[in-house]
Amino acid sequence: MGVEVSVEETPQVETEGFEVMPENWEIVCAFLACETQWQAVAGFSGLSWLGLNYAGVDVVLRRLQFGDDVFAGLQEMETSALETFAEEKS
Repeated sequence: MGVEVSVEETPQVETEGFEVMPENWEIVCAFLACETQWQAVAGFSGLSWLGLNYAGVDVVLRRLQFGDDVFAGLQEMETSALETFAEEKS
C-alpha cells in the first residue's frame, strides 16, 4: 500500500530498586500484598494515615497462606511506613 510507518522505541525508564534480605522476603511480599488495606482519614490538614485494616490483612495473609510469624514483621513495616508518612506530611 506504500505506507511507511516509523516505530519509535519505548524509552527505558529507570526505577529505583531496593535489596531485601532473604529472611525478610516473605514479610515484604505480605506487606505489598496488603497495599489495599490501608486506612486513612481526610481532614482539614489533608489525608492522615491510620494504619492497616487488620481484618483485611488477616484475610490477605490467610488467602495467600502466609504463616503467623509474618504478621509481626508486617506490623514493624507498618510502623516504619506510618513514621515516613508523618515525616512527608510535615
